[in-house]
Amino acid sequence: MRNITQLCLIFCCILIFTACSYKEGIVQSSSESYLHFTGNTENVLITIDMADPLPIASASESGKPIHYQVSPGKHKIKVTRDNIIIVNREILIGEGMTKEINIK
Repeated sequence: MRNITQLCLIFCCILIFTACSYKEGIVQSSSESYLHFTGNTENVLITIDMADPLPIASASESGKPIHYQVSPGKHKIKVTRDNIIIVNREILIGEGMTKEINIK
């Protein structure tokens, strides 16, 4: 009877130690970066890194702000309204960051 009790105790200990194992993982952040334009965005065109100018989209139906995805690094941003340059700057943006650009 004593041997059966000892075997059950050993089995329970082994079961507990194997059930409580440690799981290891890596959390990797997003490699995308985003631009967000605020302020007076009516009738403006944005140019990112000498690409074709495009109008700033208004807030979506759900009310969420519109973000433009760019690669991390240095970017030249130009904002024009009626062929007048409002914003002309170079920005440096890191991985997973969102840079807000205020238009007056």
